Amino acid sequence: MFSLSLVITFILLNSSLLISASGGHGHGHGHGGHDHDHGHDYDYCRRSTKTETACEGSILRLSCPGCKIRILGANYGRTDRKTCIKNRPPHQIRETSCRSSSSLSIVSSRCDGRQSCNVPATNSVFSDPCYGTYKYLRVKYCCSRRRS
Repeated sequence: MFSLSLVITFILLNSSLLISASGGHGHGHGHGGHDHDHGHDYDYCRRSTKTETACEGSILRLSCPGCKIRILGANYGRTDRKTCIKNRPPHQIRETSCRSSSSLSIVSSRCDGRQSCNVPATNSVFSDPCYGTYKYLRVKYCCSRRRS
């Protein structure tokens, strides 16, 4: 009987350690200054991050039905030679260090906190960070359950 209660105590102790280790409140994630609820929101988002891409001249459409969009990263430009290359001459996809510095702020202002948004992947929205290069808009985001 003594060994059985010892085993049960050991299992309960391990379970509580696992729960406290995985139930974080945003601590240790490098996101200081956020309240605890925001930390849970971040943890949820991190597990379900999505990435969408729109080639230059098209429209990026994001949607989170019943939730809110949270933009985590964005770039209008070109960082590889694999994305949006169909029917493009080599000189238009050669540049791979092309970034519009305003990408994140522009996409965030149009999409953060909304259930859906459309962002044109165009030079008129983001300016032209690399003339002569065929660009694309790539956005990393998540759907947050948080409604406030």
